[in-house]
Amino acid sequence: MAGARAIALDKVTVRYAARGEPSLRDFSFEVSEGECVLLTGGSGCGKSTVIRLLNGLVPHVYEAEVSGSVSVLGHTPAERPLQETGRTVSTVFQNPRTQFFCTEPLSEMAFGGENAGADPAGLRARVARVADRVGVAHLAQHSMFTLSGGEKQRVALASAVCDQPRIYLLDEPTANLDDEAVQELRSTLTRLRDSGATLVIAEHRLHYLRGLVDRVVRMDAGRTAQTYSSADFWNIPGQTRRTLGLRSLHPPATAKSPKPAADEHSGLVCDHPRFGELPFPRGMVTALVGRNGVGKTHTARILSGLEKSPARVTLDGRPLTRRQRTRRAFLAAQDVNRQLFGPSVREELTLGRQGIAPSAVDAALRRLDIDQLADRHPLSLSGGQQQRVAIASALVEGREIYIFDEPSSGLDYRAMQSVSGVLTELAASGKILILITHDHELADACAHALVSLSAPSA
Repeated sequence: MAGARAIALDKVTVRYAARGEPSLRDFSFEVSEGECVLLTGGSGCGKSTVIRLLNGLVPHVYEAEVSGSVSVLGHTPAERPLQETGRTVSTVFQNPRTQFFCTEPLSEMAFGGENAGADPAGLRARVARVADRVGVAHLAQHSMFTLSGGEKQRVALASAVCDQPRIYLLDEPTANLDDEAVQELRSTLTRLRDSGATLVIAEHRLHYLRGLVDRVVRMDAGRTAQTYSSADFWNIPGQTRRTLGLRSLHPPATAKSPKPAADEHSGLVCDHPRFGELPFPRGMVTALVGRNGVGKTHTARILSGLEKSPARVTLDGRPLTRRQRTRRAFLAAQDVNRQLFGPSVREELTLGRQGIAPSAVDAALRRLDIDQLADRHPLSLSGGQQQRVAIASALVEGREIYIFDEPSSGLDYRAMQSVSGVLTELAASGKILILITHDHELADACAHALVSLSAPSA
């Protein structure tokens, strides 16, 4: 049962430095101890800013003007050192790479406890126990640099659990997780809730939270649009849900698109020593799927020429060298913020690209519904908005092969539908479209065929 008040925001307005519009506007929000609350809403609605207020990153790390009051377990995070707040509040970020300090998973899981002076023997036992429960024990000997995006998210969650905080903050925790990992996450969150922990989850993927959350707060433009009981939220009719821009409330069916037939004279074919022949026809969106860590991003880097490999790649029956692939393929990476360099969204689309007409840039921005962000710095945007900037860059690039690695990460329903439409249009123009995704909702919306990677039998 919920207990005393753990979190209280009262009429909070947040305006980041160098940004015109506030990210939160007169926002009020309360969470009782032991309660599990979901924050949802459109991309850029302010969910991540709420998380940053609660863990103290605003204003300690992210410079911002803050008005109103913020209380977490009776303290004001802005008035406490970050390390003090970190003793009772743990965060799993949307991009977990930004929160790691160590080079291997077990050390990362122990990092918080070591800094807090935990007993070494007890900490080792706790790390081993959590690694097994969260499903990362098999990653113990891996380097953090070799983990997939989904594996990094699981390590970030395991690290948070090892810290044994009273409050857990999770920002898009399933953005890169496969189906099995999503269910393991749900099991972990259920155990945490049942143990009396307080959970705040900012999320677009909603279906796995049915029966877990106590309340749902839907945000819009930095404000509370509506608060729902759990029962009321999960009974929202489908058309109303889509109108509100919410993702599916029910577990999506497994994509059943057929594997494309290999045609050495049409499209892209990768003869991979581990996975065999992987065909990607022209004029189709081909979804490349498989479990976290199986090698999807590795394959994308081979196809785009970014990684050396003995794999043989052909285009329309002719061998395609690694150098040729770098010129003819465009890869929108999973960690999209690592490929954004321009001082503004508009300049990002023209950076390094000669002769692109301003009208083409404007059209791409409008197509992805980010024209109102044209003058913003790309790294000041939400994760979902950054994804759309990368896809807009692809539209003006004019390549022959497009590879999108988890492009729906951080996207609400409307933005997901927009991205689906862009991929479908590019394929219809005769391009080769490769979609790496765990998002069945996106795959069902636009994929014509499916290539599934699996680890070879021992």
